[in-house]
Amino acid sequence: MQYQNSQHEWSIELLRGIAALMVVFAHYYPLTGIEPGVLKFFFSGVDLFFVISGFVFAPYLFGKQFAVVPFMIRRIFRIYPLYLAALFTYIALHLYQNHEIEHVVAHLFFLHTLESKEIAFYYNPAFWSLPPEVEFYLFLPLWLLIVNRIRHCAIIFPIALIAHLVIAFMSPANAGAINFWTILAIHLPGMLIEFLLGAIVWRVITQSPHMSFRLITLLIGFMFWWVLAQIFSSQGDDAIASDSILRGNMGLFAALAYGMMMCGWIGLIKYPPRWIRQCAIMLGNLSYGIYLFHNAMPIALQKLSSHISDTSFALICFSCTLLIAALAHVIVEAPLRKLGRQWAANIQFEDSSDVSGR
Repeated sequence: MQYQNSQHEWSIELLRGIAALMVVFAHYYPLTGIEPGVLKFFFSGVDLFFVISGFVFAPYLFGKQFAVVPFMIRRIFRIYPLYLAALFTYIALHLYQNHEIEHVVAHLFFLHTLESKEIAFYYNPAFWSLPPEVEFYLFLPLWLLIVNRIRHCAIIFPIALIAHLVIAFMSPANAGAINFWTILAIHLPGMLIEFLLGAIVWRVITQSPHMSFRLITLLIGFMFWWVLAQIFSSQGDDAIASDSILRGNMGLFAALAYGMMMCGWIGLIKYPPRWIRQCAIMLGNLSYGIYLFHNAMPIALQKLSSHISDTSFALICFSCTLLIAALAHVIVEAPLRKLGRQWAANIQFEDSSDVSGR
């Protein structure tokens, strides 16, 4: 049975939501003063996002044709409007804190990760992951051109892996140091392999693997993630950066663990209860807003922190994040995504009409 994106939409949307919640936890647990142990590794939820993107767009990586202009219009309306709303929210919070307003142009054009960590994190640390995502979207039309001209195009997978390993090896052993290689590492040359792992998962799922295979890969993926989490929680960034095997590869290893878990999870439950499906899709719809806005809440509500416990403050910040994400989805994200789809459909229809001679 051939995989269809809509068939497992709910399970993918649930994973999006889980990825967003993992990142929120990674940023919020310091507010509580709680030692989370292996759950520190929840910061790798970003890598899960990359694997999911590779899974969703895998048909194009395996040769499915698409119209470039409509595709890019849909991607722009998917990413940019809510990002722009979040960016101006953080700019307003900087003004509220009497901070300098700098690097706005770099952020507007997703160039904020090309110079330094300070600039990349200037408004919102979570913004760092958007440039490689956008670069992946730009890569897909180029890949379509390559697929049309070269046979055995699967060579991109080992090339992407080798590129990542070289970049990781050349990265500095000091976790805080920034050089040419660390910048490459957080852009598509270093990140492409994580997207491609998602594409491999899609390829495996299209073969409708047996239930035993799903369960085994799910278990192995979870165990591998647990080992990585143990390493990260016990050693920390500096020790990992000084290790020639782990340096620059923790994200790749996490993506591999998530890929194995996805092989087991996607399609494991074919007919979930309706309420589970609806909750999963709702969480997926809110995931982008949760990811973009969660770092704003501790700043906006900082005056409240002195009047309540640390844990209560973190919970209130989380609740407000969900509320803002829901409002942003209803007011900004959903309407503009619909508009983008309409424009893209109109352009694609016009192109088809021209080809048919009408």
